Amino acid sequence: MRVTLLTHYYPPEVGAPQARLAALARGLSRRGVEVTVHTGFPHYPDGVIQPPYRIKPWLKEGENGVRVVRSAVYPAPNRGFGRRIANHVSFGLSALATAPAAGPADAVVVETPPLLLAGSSIAYSRGKGAALIVNVSDMWPDSAVELGTLRRPRLVSAARSLEHACYREATAIVCPTRGIESALGDLEEASGKVHRIPPSVDPELFSAAPQRRNGAFRVLYAGTVGMSQGVGTLMDAAELLTGEGEIEIVIAGDGAEGPELRRRLAQDRLRNVQMLGRVPHERIPELYAEADAAVVLLRDKPLFEGALPTKMFEAMSAGRPLVLSAAGEAAALVEEASCGVVVPPERPRELAEALTALASDRERAEKLGDAGRRAVVERYSRADAIDRWHELLREVTS
Repeated sequence: MRVTLLTHYYPPEVGAPQARLAALARGLSRRGVEVTVHTGFPHYPDGVIQPPYRIKPWLKEGENGVRVVRSAVYPAPNRGFGRRIANHVSFGLSALATAPAAGPADAVVVETPPLLLAGSSIAYSRGKGAALIVNVSDMWPDSAVELGTLRRPRLVSAARSLEHACYREATAIVCPTRGIESALGDLEEASGKVHRIPPSVDPELFSAAPQRRNGAFRVLYAGTVGMSQGVGTLMDAAELLTGEGEIEIVIAGDGAEGPELRRRLAQDRLRNVQMLGRVPHERIPELYAEADAAVVLLRDKPLFEGALPTKMFEAMSAGRPLVLSAAGEAAALVEEASCGVVVPPERPRELAEALTALASDRERAEKLGDAGRRAVVERYSRADAIDRWHELLREVTS
């Protein structure tokens, strides 16, 4: 079986989609699948081609039994609507132009967003005579409309038409959450095609380290600092903790809101907050080992009630209790697994109170972390997720 993963995001870029797709490619390869990843030259999130790469029409590489084909892309930072659209369009077109370099395929798996790449995947998969599997990690354009980044009615209408065309063409549609599954189930074009494969993590990679017993209570946020997360809520909570002296907050990651938060940190001189910026994914387990708890945030938008951030499962696998500032599916999971504390989204005072309460009871924090680790091993292991992907790909290519 020959499978091509068509994606805008891939290592050595850092981020949850990059790590997840690389793990899927390696896992399928180990199960005997001939895997090719077709992606762009690494430039996320700052819009600079990472050394030693430089723009070429296309480039072939190989790693861990996976062939990687990189096509030209207009590099743009992960902010600003116009340049990001140009970035997405450029790779969608260059991927089509260089599709022969990726070789034959029985199935093409495309990651969306970006939706424009999913649109390109229609012609891409047809050209190879391959089944098309659309992996919907986020409902776009719904999320862009909800966050206010896509406003013009004509653009919204065009985006929805393209979205529906992708679902109509797809042989199968994969999504990670019940919320997305329900939203897709309401669309005629997706009817009967939707398969939910929950988020997952490698329990061996994020193995549980002993809880720290001494020193300040260290809380880690590790992930994208973007419009969806609202990490500013954590900064607001940190201001309310000033003077406590017993809680440290570490933010590892970058994104569209990173520059503004760094300016704020410099101006407010919050001594209990440290921003590390972008961190290689292989360092994240080490950061969890040095932390006492993890915080996960989502904005107070109806769309995010169906979200399950990958960072939740990484923290759970590391045996660290969650302080979740979100509602909906993520909150239900934390409460069901008894692996953390839930507060309403975008409520800094309640977040600060939850952090203070957890810091004052480290025995409880340890029990919550242990419960999270058990839940990952039993229900959210990456090996199980890749097995489900493998089974689905065999079905659509048989």
